[in-house]
Amino acid sequence: MNPGFRSWQAGVAHADDIEQIKNLVESVGGDLERLQPEQFIVARDSEQRIIGCVRLKPYPGFYELASLAVASEWRASGVGREVINSILKSHQGPVYLICEDQVIEFFRRFGFGLIPMSQILPGLESKIARYAAEAGHINVMRRD
Repeated sequence: MNPGFRSWQAGVAHADDIEQIKNLVESVGGDLERLQPEQFIVARDSEQRIIGCVRLKPYPGFYELASLAVASEWRASGVGREVINSILKSHQGPVYLICEDQVIEFFRRFGFGLIPMSQILPGLESKIARYAAEAGHINVMRRD
């Protein structure tokens, strides 16, 4: 396994991927609520192991970019960028995400901008409260 060259490929998740997705998302402390394989784009290495994933989680009237996870040995290799680009490519409409300060600039590359907490949509409030309690501070971003 050599992250120095692209020996992986992004694509849609399948029903039998859910256990690998769960393990990867859990390893980064991500959102494990109601995992559905059809919501995910995954990156697989040459041995078909899932090395990265992200999902568009549906809410009434909007989506949340959630459960972004990349295996530690594959970070900074383009896996995260590729799965995000792949999942956003075919989506129209508002997408929200919740993130910590150190990744704001990363998400700006995909067209996300910070929004004030006063613009939080119903459905995200409890999740924001939970992650803010863990992280101490949390941000909400939106892409239209």
